[in-house]
Amino acid sequence: MSPETSDHVPMTVWCTLIPPKEIGKLVEFEEELRMVNETYEDWLVSMRTKPLVGSNIGMLLDRIRILMINIGIACAVNRELAEEIQSILSTNLRTRALDIVSQLPEDPPEKMIVKEILSAFFEGLKFTRDIFPEEEIERVALENVKPFGGSKMKRGVFGKILGSTKGLSKTDDIHSTTKDALLESTNIIKRIYMRLLSPDPWGEY
Repeated sequence: MSPETSDHVPMTVWCTLIPPKEIGKLVEFEEELRMVNETYEDWLVSMRTKPLVGSNIGMLLDRIRILMINIGIACAVNRELAEEIQSILSTNLRTRALDIVSQLPEDPPEKMIVKEILSAFFEGLKFTRDIFPEEEIERVALENVKPFGGSKMKRGVFGKILGSTKGLSKTDDIHSTTKDALLESTNIIKRIYMRLLSPDPWGEY
């Protein structure tokens, strides 16, 4: 949907950063949305000068968090609105990430483990917080893999797989799995970040 084709949202309150399905909630904040749109455009100019090759998930999440912080500054006189916009963006970014995760393969079983870990990681990810992804993903793995506590995932599978590699300890196995999940999470965030840099951030991907 574009501001020209929408029958429900006046062009005066259009803001490219806000998902079209959500902007109806914010129509009364015309001036604030204009400021948010300007903030987004400034962020785009700044981010397009930064390299994408070699960027890991931590770097990309930091860039998205900068956008969230700048939105807070743009709406400084209306803290509730800033938090509402940040919540809308976080929810939609999280939904997009989980959508991508849902499309990941589950075979062989090791890939299914990574997929489950990433599902748990993105379900709890707050795009406004400063985090260390390596630590968070490893924590999620430790909390969800059965040998390290009550499994929240498919019981029995993790114990069999993580205990199947001869010569490696469970710690080695969990670190290897975390490494794979971290690499895949970078690919996911990279797709989301690239979409935010595009002219149509909420279009099909």
